[in-house]
Amino acid sequence: MTTDSRDPLPDAPAADCDGDVADLHRRGLEATPHQLAGLRRQVGEWARRAGLAVGRVPDLVLAVYEAMANVVVHAYAGHAGLLDLSARHHGHRLTVTVADRGQWEPARVRGLLHGRGLPLIRTLADEVSLISSPDGTTVEMTWDCRAAN
Repeated sequence: MTTDSRDPLPDAPAADCDGDVADLHRRGLEATPHQLAGLRRQVGEWARRAGLAVGRVPDLVLAVYEAMANVVVHAYAGHAGLLDLSARHHGHRLTVTVADRGQWEPARVRGLLHGRGLPLIRTLADEVSLISSPDGTTVEMTWDCRAAN
């Protein structure tokens, strides 16, 4: 297990995200490239409705997309598998979790740049937690709504 975070913002005074939005849960989806575009749109709309600063929504969308792409490319070693996406709004924070039930494998596609997804996710999110186990990998990404664009 590894956990990364930038210097956290102080807890008080806290301004909540101003959006009133239900949590977003998509479980047991087939981990294919076809699924990712629709999920990316859903999580972007969810983040906007939750009140994340307009300039930070693309950061959230890109980081979540990278985490989902890692599931497709690395989790199932060329066979079909499942992806879970969960997004929740809690106070002044938005947390998105992407999980698989596979085992990490090196990318099998030649000629493409690889190895940049996790560093990019760590740059775009305020906090990142990566948990790998024999049961799969979970990436939890958090954005603080108090941070500026």
